[in-house]
Amino acid sequence: MLLRKYQLHILSGITLIGFPLLGFIVNYFFSDHSFWQQFNSEYSIIIQVCTGFVFGLLSGICCWMVIRSEWMLSTREKYINRIRALNLNYQDIILVSVCAGVGEEMLFRGVIQEFMGVWLTSVVFVGIHGYYDFRNRRIFLYGLLMTIIIIGVGYLFAEMGIIAPIVAHFVIDVILLSLICRSQNFD
Repeated sequence: MLLRKYQLHILSGITLIGFPLLGFIVNYFFSDHSFWQQFNSEYSIIIQVCTGFVFGLLSGICCWMVIRSEWMLSTREKYINRIRALNLNYQDIILVSVCAGVGEEMLFRGVIQEFMGVWLTSVVFVGIHGYYDFRNRRIFLYGLLMTIIIIGVGYLFAEMGIIAPIVAHFVIDVILLSLICRSQNFD
């Protein structure tokens, strides 16, 4: 069953509101510090945004290079066709990317990472996104690349606070969704 655009918008809204709310509740009952502490940083907002942007840009380009490689041909068409079927415009891409970047990072980096650490949180995060498919070696290896990138996002949070990972996640999603939606061929 293919996802429809309105369903994607609903899931995006749930991610934006529901994930931070879940994080707030988990944090309230199980953590000694404030949920809002994830926004504290010794770095200025500009430094956090720029660092997240550069990390996201380099990661997104790296992922795109792997996705468009000849080696991924058989696998990428399946996923690209699913994304193209949504007929996303740039407003949709921005909406989905903002919701995922804010919601997922506030839950996973801002709350779960405190309990599970950078590495295990990253493995769980990538696993939930379905990249550890042992039946498909190409997707599994792409998942390993994503795990390395998400570990980097985890360390961004540990060093800088939540803004840099949110921006990195947003930029990665915008790059990949934009390139997938506008690509017609890979030659």
